[in-house]
Amino acid sequence: MVDPDPTLTEAAVRDLARPQSYDRGENYYDEGAVVELVRRGETIQAAVEGSQYEPYQVRIKLDKTGVVDTACSCPYDHGGICKHRVAVLLTYVRDSYGIDQRPPISELIADAEPEILRDVLTSLTESRPELAPQIESELETAESEDETEDDEHSRPPYINRESIRQQVQYVLGPTKGQSAHGYDPYETAETDVEKLRGLLDQARTAVEAGDGETALDILEPLANELMDEEWLALSYDDSNAIYKFFDEVDRVLAEALLTADLSEAERTDWKDRLWTWEQEMGGYTHHPPYSVALEAAQRGWDFEPLQRAMQGDIGYADLWGGDPPWYAEDFIRARLNVLKRQGRNEEYLVLAEAADLIDDYVTKLVEEGRIDEAIEYGRHNLSSPNEALTLAQTLRNHDRPQAALEVAKHGLTLDGSEKAELAEWLRNRAASLDEPEVALEAAIATFEASPTLAAYQAAEELAGEEWMTIREELLTSLRNKDTKQRVARRHVEIFLYAEQYEVAIDIANRFSDYKLVKPVVEEVWDEHPDWTIDACKEHAKQIIEEGQSQRYRHAVQWLETAGKAARVVGELDEWCVYVEDLRDEHYRKYKLRPMLEELLEGFTE
Repeated sequence: MVDPDPTLTEAAVRDLARPQSYDRGENYYDEGAVVELVRRGETIQAAVEGSQYEPYQVRIKLDKTGVVDTACSCPYDHGGICKHRVAVLLTYVRDSYGIDQRPPISELIADAEPEILRDVLTSLTESRPELAPQIESELETAESEDETEDDEHSRPPYINRESIRQQVQYVLGPTKGQSAHGYDPYETAETDVEKLRGLLDQARTAVEAGDGETALDILEPLANELMDEEWLALSYDDSNAIYKFFDEVDRVLAEALLTADLSEAERTDWKDRLWTWEQEMGGYTHHPPYSVALEAAQRGWDFEPLQRAMQGDIGYADLWGGDPPWYAEDFIRARLNVLKRQGRNEEYLVLAEAADLIDDYVTKLVEEGRIDEAIEYGRHNLSSPNEALTLAQTLRNHDRPQAALEVAKHGLTLDGSEKAELAEWLRNRAASLDEPEVALEAAIATFEASPTLAAYQAAEELAGEEWMTIREELLTSLRNKDTKQRVARRHVEIFLYAEQYEVAIDIANRFSDYKLVKPVVEEVWDEHPDWTIDACKEHAKQIIEEGQSQRYRHAVQWLETAGKAARVVGELDEWCVYVEDLRDEHYRKYKLRPMLEELLEGFTE
């Protein structure tokens, strides 16, 4: 048995997901879709059976604060975690007794003999031959890095392009006589990307070390093999992971081209290659990847408007001479990254300001120790709560906590959809710095921007003697909001906690969603028994008439709550008759009948 982390609660899971995803994830949990759940150290792994042939693979990273990272093989990318991750987390929280606890792989191999590890690795590649090129490539890269560390003046490490090419082909090609895309294009695309990410990370490491040539040696075979038509056709439109991965390759490739010392012939070769790839990708998207890298190959650092912007002669509007291209920010940011690595700080600042990249500009000022300048610039130029949050966090990380609070307070006066995150950050930081008035103000702003039970409770904790007044203000504000279905459950949680039962009932009645009604009946059955009886009967009857035997237990739970409410108002006999009538009416439902009889026995003993 695993003891779940005290910080990981159902409420915490709900805060990680959009309401629709949470509800669908709870359905998956109810249906028992989570299988093979294992915890290794701080990592939870599980499979979730869904609409596709193969289960979705979920990985969740934990620490003492709760969930720190999640991943799923599904293509979901609409904010918050997906339904599969919700289902896994709910299983972890609710059914801890069923979790298989195993040691992390790092612990298993820590004390293993090298000979044993070699045997294991050899056996693994024999059973999974598609792993061989990846292992070969990574071993060669590791050996090259070791050689470089031993000799600072040694030549750049040799990159086996053919080995990389074969590795990518294995990942994208058929496996064991079957198409790698035959079961689930979403899952397959996600898996392919994860397998290839190691190569991209190697290239990124080389770029960050200032070795653009080595990065290009890795990226050329990777990017070339990614143009496999079958893989693109099956995966590009099916998975957002593919789109993001191509964009990542594009950005790293652009920075490598801007870093490498290439001959004119080499640069021309890259221009031709990138132009061809961009044209091919145009058939799959209106924003084809490699546009940034192509600009880097064509223009390098010689783009005249760019030079003028880096000298402070022109601003953003003149930089493009009209409408900027869709990849304008990536075009600038690739150059900023290179300037930063090369220590060209003043050029970095001038270009960031000219391109209106305020976050980058003020962050760099702080990193350079120009704190007061960053604060003053921020006060006059910050345009959104998100920009204010970035500057505030940077100031705090550079040991300027009070300045961070002032910037965050200013950010709350700005318009923008990100105000809740900024307000929550300010609330927590102000509380830790013993600034109770600021913390309370931020707590109220957090609730106003995004009303949740956690935000309400945080305001309650900070309000002290002022709580009754503030409580009424918060609840009045919430009652005056036009509650939509996507936030209805969160609003219900708050009203139930505040014992505003009539308001919670009204919301539940408005939507008739069983996931809204259930927490309400569980809370109010003794104070509002008549409403509870009617609501529970309605939902139980619906489940029974649908005839889905796996959900009969939910129908019985509804009836049980109705029975408790009936006992309160002295109508237990009427309730028993109702249940008996259901039993007799649906006597052919052989799984339901004994469940109803057991329920009756529990109330008549």
